[in-house]
Amino acid sequence: MKFQPLHQWGIINTPTRGFGTILSYVIVALLIALPIFFFSIGGATTRIAIATYLACLIALIFNAITSNKPTTTYPKLYWWVIFSLWTYFLATGISQIANQSFVPNRLDAPSRLVFSGLIFYAVYHYRINFIKILKLAIPISIILFLLFLTFKNDQVVFAKSMWNGRLSLPFIDPILLSAWLTCFGLLCLSFINIQLKASSIFKNTFFIATFVTTIYIALLTLSRTSWLAIPLLASILIFNQKNKWLKIGFILITALCIFYLINHVSSSLARIDQAVLEIKNYVNGSAKETSVGVRIDMGILAFKALTLKPVFGWSENLFITPEIANHLVTHYTSTTIFLAKHTGFHNDFYAAIVRSGSLGALAYAITFITPLLLFLYYLIKSNAYSRPGCFSGLAVIITCIVTSMTAEILAYKYSVSLFGYLIAGIMAQVLWQNQKS
Repeated sequence: MKFQPLHQWGIINTPTRGFGTILSYVIVALLIALPIFFFSIGGATTRIAIATYLACLIALIFNAITSNKPTTTYPKLYWWVIFSLWTYFLATGISQIANQSFVPNRLDAPSRLVFSGLIFYAVYHYRINFIKILKLAIPISIILFLLFLTFKNDQVVFAKSMWNGRLSLPFIDPILLSAWLTCFGLLCLSFINIQLKASSIFKNTFFIATFVTTIYIALLTLSRTSWLAIPLLASILIFNQKNKWLKIGFILITALCIFYLINHVSSSLARIDQAVLEIKNYVNGSAKETSVGVRIDMGILAFKALTLKPVFGWSENLFITPEIANHLVTHYTSTTIFLAKHTGFHNDFYAAIVRSGSLGALAYAITFITPLLLFLYYLIKSNAYSRPGCFSGLAVIITCIVTSMTAEILAYKYSVSLFGYLIAGIMAQVLWQNQKS
């Protein structure tokens, strides 16, 4: 079979020559590889992400040196996106300086968002069709995950024993496993292109099957938060196509699959009932040391910390301050104190306002709201060419916003690397597809 250049595959839309061509091919290969091993090889995503950053940085330097005049124009929104990827890192660093509490490890995860700006640059500069890359990489990632569950069952059993029987992996806890499975599934849902062509019907069936598989596995984790993203994003099919009856058909098929899974995974219904009961018990004051109760207490503690140091937050000093230690003992359960101190606040916003105060709240808002507004804006005003990217972007950012309510997506290197990769790549594609020629 004759090898076809990436331009003919529709992956790269800007001509490259010489070393620039090699760089562009390497970058595309790394972009494909980055999410593929997320569920099957611990640490692989983080390591591939570093290689991707380096390749994109070399491309940036090479293009800056060899270009006599700018070949790519950058709109104002381009620079705002770059700034939004820096804000969480800046807020964390400023807080450490203000509190004279220098903890380099705390800057590691936020720095991945900064480096994701290099992916943003490369996708924009080379006009890479990032969605086409995801359509290839996401299903492969799920297939490898299924193979891992089959052939590495001993590791899965060990991980489940550490989480009271909840499906997890040695390198991913159940909450983030559920979140990213849901995200990948909803991405597949956003890839659906309803047409009467045989090839489109085959692809749609494959993407729906992948979606159903990921949601089923996500239910087995018994993590409830990311499930809320499913009804929010099921509307993707409603607005994505013009043919009303075909839309209704695919919506019904997808809805039936979801209801079937929920009703046949008895543990998922039990977790929903348990959440309702825990909320009632917390309100009555009869049981606060529950999953829901601890999270509510963490929120109260986070806002209490914000009122005491509203501008720069506490950095890493909250639990070593004597007056705070006394307040914790008298107002919160031992479970809440232990979990908040040793495992974090289980909420990206709470963690941001505790560590960085108002700066952290602002950084959290910019990090999550910038992509959300960008995708909604271009979804409303843009041409049909970039609409698939907007839908895929919404699938990612809404899932992550919902998940960040009970987990810290931005606290772990592997998670924030994937988040930055997806958000930066999709935003870059949406921007270059809407750039006026």
